[in-house]
Amino acid sequence: MKKLSHFKALINYYPTEKGGLVSPVSNGFRTAFQFPFELQTYIGVHTFEEDELIFPGDSVTIDITLMNAESFLDKLYTGMDFELSDNTGLIGNGVVTAVYSQD
Repeated sequence: MKKLSHFKALINYYPTEKGGLVSPVSNGFRTAFQFPFELQTYIGVHTFEEDELIFPGDSVTIDITLMNAESFLDKLYTGMDFELSDNTGLIGNGVVTAVYSQD
């Protein structure tokens, strides 16, 4: 069963020389999301509109599905910013451009 996306976001992936990605990523890429004033970090699945590769330094608008974030979803709003990280550290940032209804 496919999970519905929770929001659309414009994400800026940092270039490799700024500590960002070292290789391209594709559909299903997962990172940790840290939202302002939220102590917990959430894992999010990146869904690209096409089966394209995203390279270090790219900015792209994508759909995000957060894992185990049901208690947080009602706090999401358009314009909310966030940071992305993986096991190497901070790899990007972004802003929520649309929040999808979960009805």
